[in-house]
Amino acid sequence: MKPSHDIFHAKGFGKVAPWVDLANSEEWDGFGKLTDHLANRLWLATLLKHWKLHSRLPKQVPRRELLRLRALLRRAAEKFAAGRSLSRAELSKLNRALKVPARQRLVENQNGFRAELVPLKRGWNWVIARIAASLGEMLQNRGAERIKTCANSGCRWVFYDTTKARTKCWCNDRTCGNRARVRRARSAHR
Repeated sequence: MKPSHDIFHAKGFGKVAPWVDLANSEEWDGFGKLTDHLANRLWLATLLKHWKLHSRLPKQVPRRELLRLRALLRRAAEKFAAGRSLSRAELSKLNRALKVPARQRLVENQNGFRAELVPLKRGWNWVIARIAASLGEMLQNRGAERIKTCANSGCRWVFYDTTKARTKCWCNDRTCGNRARVRRARSAHR
């Protein structure tokens, strides 16, 4: 059996940002089968460890808050993919998620110094704030026009389009893209 981090990466998680992983934690396989990764403690622990959000999975998981944030992030991704912006209410909800007491400190590393945000108390509120902040960081770097959802209606995976022309339609050209081409060819053949 593969370790949980191998499965996490093999399924396409851990590549873009924590908010994308949370938005995709409700995963459709393209054929109608749903997997809710938030119900899997190993998946959650791997998410936290991979993005350095927490060293281990705390005992109590605030499932309701994570589900709310996931729904908000999914809506945001769909709006950005359609070329729309967030409503004031959605922006307000994201800002509430970011409201966690923290302080900054200066850290010396091999390349010099960097400022680091440190929570006054580590826990789920901090994790939720960091996940929401990862969306803000992407938007700050003019990434909204590159946020897409897979054109396969049975998939709807959120992804970041890295192509120069921003024309990518599918999360994976070999799976969802190939399915779309096969469907078009079959309908043309009829």
